[in-house]
Amino acid sequence: MVPAKDPVSGNMLTKESLREEFSKKPDMYYNTSLFESEGFTRKQCSACGKFFWTADESREYCGDSDHEGYSFIRDKPEHVGLERFWSSFSKFFEKEGHSIIDRYPVVSRWRPDLYFTIASIQDFQRIEKGNMGFEYSANPLLVPQMCLRFNDIPNVGVTGRHFTSFIMAGQTAFDYPNNGYWRDRTIELNYNALTKIVGAKKESITYIEDVWAMGDFSEFGPSLEAFSGGLELVNNVFTQFEYSNGVRKELKGKVVDVGWGLERLVWFNSGTQTAYDAVFSEALKYIHQESGIKPDTKLYAKLASQLGRTDLSETKSQYDIELRAAESAGISIADYNNVIRPMQASYAIADHARTLLFAITDGALPSNVGGGYNLRIILRRIFDFQSKYKIKMDMGELLKIISESMAHMYPELGSGISEMLDIIEIERKRYEQTLNSAIRTIDTIIAKHEDITPEKMRVLYESNGITPELISSVAESKGAKLRIPDNSYSSIIKGDFAKKEKKGKAGIDTSGIKETVKLFYDFKTESDSKVLLSESNIVVLDKTPFYAESGGQEADHGTIDGIKVIDVQSINNVILHMLEKPSKFKVGSIVHCSVNEDRRNQLIAHHTATHLMSAAARQVLGKHAWQEGAHKGISKAHIDVAHYERLSDGQINAIEKTANSYLQNGIKVIMHEMPRKDAESKFGFSIYQGHGIPVSMPRIVEIYDMKGNLIDAEACGGIHAMGRESIIGTIKVIGSQRIHDGIDRLEYVAGHALYLYTNTLDERIRKASAILGTDPEKLVDTVQQVSDKFKDYKKEFEASNAQTASSLAKELSELKEQKVIRKMDYGISMLRDIATNIVESAPDKVALLYNSTGNVVCISGKDSGTDALKFLNENINATHFKEFKGGGSKRIAQGMLKK
Repeated sequence: MVPAKDPVSGNMLTKESLREEFSKKPDMYYNTSLFESEGFTRKQCSACGKFFWTADESREYCGDSDHEGYSFIRDKPEHVGLERFWSSFSKFFEKEGHSIIDRYPVVSRWRPDLYFTIASIQDFQRIEKGNMGFEYSANPLLVPQMCLRFNDIPNVGVTGRHFTSFIMAGQTAFDYPNNGYWRDRTIELNYNALTKIVGAKKESITYIEDVWAMGDFSEFGPSLEAFSGGLELVNNVFTQFEYSNGVRKELKGKVVDVGWGLERLVWFNSGTQTAYDAVFSEALKYIHQESGIKPDTKLYAKLASQLGRTDLSETKSQYDIELRAAESAGISIADYNNVIRPMQASYAIADHARTLLFAITDGALPSNVGGGYNLRIILRRIFDFQSKYKIKMDMGELLKIISESMAHMYPELGSGISEMLDIIEIERKRYEQTLNSAIRTIDTIIAKHEDITPEKMRVLYESNGITPELISSVAESKGAKLRIPDNSYSSIIKGDFAKKEKKGKAGIDTSGIKETVKLFYDFKTESDSKVLLSESNIVVLDKTPFYAESGGQEADHGTIDGIKVIDVQSINNVILHMLEKPSKFKVGSIVHCSVNEDRRNQLIAHHTATHLMSAAARQVLGKHAWQEGAHKGISKAHIDVAHYERLSDGQINAIEKTANSYLQNGIKVIMHEMPRKDAESKFGFSIYQGHGIPVSMPRIVEIYDMKGNLIDAEACGGIHAMGRESIIGTIKVIGSQRIHDGIDRLEYVAGHALYLYTNTLDERIRKASAILGTDPEKLVDTVQQVSDKFKDYKKEFEASNAQTASSLAKELSELKEQKVIRKMDYGISMLRDIATNIVESAPDKVALLYNSTGNVVCISGKDSGTDALKFLNENINATHFKEFKGGGSKRIAQGMLKK
């Protein structure tokens, strides 16, 4: 939570208050030796009031695009390209003592609170016990980090500068003053890179004073944003302070976090009309050639220069604003609709395709849950744009062009294309299946002149897959004006932060109690331990052989001094033992602990089997098949696997076969603690199956085959079959289900549980055979014969019912009464058939039929002039019931009657 007052300034702790405080002491927080040597002076912007530094004595404005148009765009731009520019840029920093490191995944597995990587500094942030720390492989360093953000979706393709994925070239120096460097060196490097590599003129550069802060203000500091030609090129953040427990103090190890927007640097350096033309030149050429789009970049630039100062994600009507901007730029409505809008679509498609390629390559999937929700939104935008503007292209060729344009920077991208094409094919089928229904829904909205509120926009997308683009497209095709809500995408996109469910535990205060020594990692099942706390049926010991429930593995059971242990939980590494009944243990006394070894062995077998199933799923399905959840119990275990379609029987069998092949060929399990940085470096981020492990020294479980080849490595706090691999036996999949969009659950048994399962199955087969009077070997054939006979009986029964319904309806339809209300002891299906036959034979009648259990149906004939639902509600008393629970329409209503 943000504290009420900052004890240093006395103000509310906000970015505005910090900016005001820091600006009062510019020499302490913003001035640098380079500003003095190069003649930069401090001024206040006459438009926005912000303070800035400039070498241009005549300058009045700070250089922000809100007050200054783009002046770097050239009539004859130079094609530079990302890779060519990155080569020069990275070499500059390498010569200045920076290590150039590879990017981290865009799926932020090491941060359980975030779906995607949204900034380069996130690569090195690690959370432990609620505190932020840093882990890094070099200091100082530069990383070309691809970042994903979805808050700018309406701007993408329109303003000329917004992306859903962008490369943040992260220039980072840690641990100042012990290591790294601070403000003087940062701005010296910054200025030299801007003038020598980026191509900015000294007099055009401005540095605007600002503040950076974590969302909770746990860390913050001053920042200097560098602009040139109306474009922000880089933000220099100096993380100087921390705030914790009401105390604000300077960090012992300060951090320089410089974020260079690489796409903007290339755009500035090349001088193209838009950033998209600089970054996606070959991809756009392909899209335009295949779809027949005739781009007019100069015409587009007129509009982009107007919209570059507008954030369309924060405006009321994007279409109206664009039209006004087009009019101001002298662009006709015809040119806007026929030239500009198809260009905007092509720009958005190129951006969205790149975002999806990075995300899917790194293991994410479009879905309706988590971060995959936003991926599906932009994929459906591609489909909408293709449909609306008749953009025909080979998606595989487009992805190939995009990956090849960055092959030296990101050689791994090419490996994700095949999988992405499979996903696109499945997602397109889903899209097309819902399209007709979606269009009918939009037609209804248009016909009823309904307002689309932000909440309705969210429901339309989540229930029908309807995007704002599809609504606009359908409305325009019908010549209708339909107002899309303010911030339409803000109402449907998911935020960057992942929501984690918190599991409640016993309400025991463990503060002041030492962490429990964990004997179970040494496979101990007996101990004599000292009692540290005893309340009712809960006991805390100084050391314990009992494994506490964690990571999906159920807790050990057993006894403490003969009293049964029925559950074990951990709070802040203090282990709580729940007993079957209250004990009389005294604090300081010694008690004997004994673990149920049969239960322990079964849990071990299922846990190691789960790791093997996880490895097998990735081998069979692809590296996107992350473990999204798991449970290891006594009778069975399950694993939740990410996949873009429901698993087929063939895939399930292949996963089971692969997992068992590991066991048949022999495995070796190793468990040991390892520094997190070393584990990530050695095994990659696949160690974080399920979620990130917020500890600096995670326990790594490695499984090898007998030739020493790695099968699986995961950060895991469970107990495994190290040295006792044979207890796993064989793994048998016993069930599967689609539990969420994009996630399948596989249930399986191993070890002794498999023996019990097969015995139970055999007993059931014998009983079923006895009931059917056949041998177990002939059970399948016998069941098939019984099924065939049942189908014949069912047909005869339905035919008989249809005849009965017709006969009863004939009698009732010939009655003089127009309103037929009858109690008839038939099932709801039969009642519905009778009522339907009545009103078809006599369209002027309304039929209300019910039975003694309360099933009721009411159908009105087409000429009856009666509202069925209203009639049912008005005639409840005639049924001798008191209340109706159900629903319906003017034509038909049905449900249950209550007494």
